[in-house]
Amino acid sequence: MRTTRGLLAAIGFLTLAGCTAAGGGAVGWRMDGTGRFPAAHPVTQWAAPSATQPEGKNILWATTMPAWGNASPALIGDRIFVCSEPDELVCVNKAEGKVLWRRSVKLSDVWTDADRAVAADKLKLSDELKKKYQELDDDINATWEAKTKDPNNQALKDKFKRLRTEQAQVLMDISKLTQWAPAKTESTNGYTSATPRTDGTHVWVVMGTGMAACFDMVGQRKWVKFIERPKHQEGHAQSPVLFDGKLLIQITNLRAVDPLTGETIWQTEGLPRSWGTPFPTRVGGVPVVVTARGKIVRMSDGKIVAGGAGSLDYASPLVADGVAYFIENGGQATRLSPGPRRTVTTQKEWTTTPEKNRYYGSPVLEGGLIYTMHQANRFSVINAANGKVIKSEKLDLGKGDAYTSVTLAGGLLFVGNESGRMAVIQPGRDFKVLAVNTLDRFRTTPIFEGGRMYLRTAKYLYCIGQPRS
Repeated sequence: MRTTRGLLAAIGFLTLAGCTAAGGGAVGWRMDGTGRFPAAHPVTQWAAPSATQPEGKNILWATTMPAWGNASPALIGDRIFVCSEPDELVCVNKAEGKVLWRRSVKLSDVWTDADRAVAADKLKLSDELKKKYQELDDDINATWEAKTKDPNNQALKDKFKRLRTEQAQVLMDISKLTQWAPAKTESTNGYTSATPRTDGTHVWVVMGTGMAACFDMVGQRKWVKFIERPKHQEGHAQSPVLFDGKLLIQITNLRAVDPLTGETIWQTEGLPRSWGTPFPTRVGGVPVVVTARGKIVRMSDGKIVAGGAGSLDYASPLVADGVAYFIENGGQATRLSPGPRRTVTTQKEWTTTPEKNRYYGSPVLEGGLIYTMHQANRFSVINAANGKVIKSEKLDLGKGDAYTSVTLAGGLLFVGNESGRMAVIQPGRDFKVLAVNTLDRFRTTPIFEGGRMYLRTAKYLYCIGQPRS
């Protein structure tokens, strides 16, 4: 057994059809939350610079990033916001890719003088505990594999149980260092998997350390808060949501804060752990969010007004025309209807069984069809009316896992793999791959505007489009 891998910026909103985008003009994960760019007219072929093609193909600019990051770009006006490990928000000019400013959001931003006095010793202890945790993790995996081959070996069973107990204690000891050291995260996930959110006046960012902050467009910090420490050993991935006049942040609990001050308005506890970002919508005029684990939370007070709508391990729900879609093997569609006293009732419409695997990326809905792809590059089209899988095909996207969410731009579909390969697909019941292009490695989701595609890879922020003649 391998422990579950960390999840990425591909986790977040899904696409919706027949609904207005949530957020009142604010943009973030997959821009307006739809993953749809119908007015775009993107190119279908591109290539990174090489010895034989020094300028690459259809690369308008490529800006070197300070470090890798899994957050997808958010674009508003003439500015693009991305994140870089371990704790930076980066603002880039859209026209030529110039970095306008960089701001870090660190745990030390909220330290007291007393915290700073003991910080060095606390950080050293944290490093030692994290090293111990990893050693135990390796031993646990090796013991599990040995136990699998020799299932009746009681000594291996006892060792496995003892190691898990030791690891749980180490994780508890690490959690006691909340205010000094970053929470445990998996190396693939890092601390910058959440996409920033912006309304053109402010930009909000949430880090996997549990920190959140608000900046204005010139990089002046308006507030910074420690929200809470992620409890899962593989980190955090949910992007912030701006809806109904509140900024939603889900780390362990779901919290609504004042966007201008960061002060908590309400907090909903006891939600099942998830990686997907809650999806904002309205049911009978009542603003609610649909969580990845199928809870419906009312925006006015944080009350859970319904449950059982579905459940996703990694991706996010999609809400369109009053139906919430939870797309993975065993996923479902659930109709949301107004209930008494501003509540919501749920009714399952169908279940779906695309190939069993991890669906890290979120799907897109277009023309009554849902398009999705699991981590091993199997791309499927599902009938949104009944959940039946119409066609499924494994794409040639190289080695690695697929974290990128499916995106619709200019009538074409775009989906990629961390190998750096991205497919351009003609949608339909009998979809067709038109092209496969390669850049350096990425786990993010592209955004589009006009004839340009913006993609954050491990090394660069790319602007891809047809050069002016």
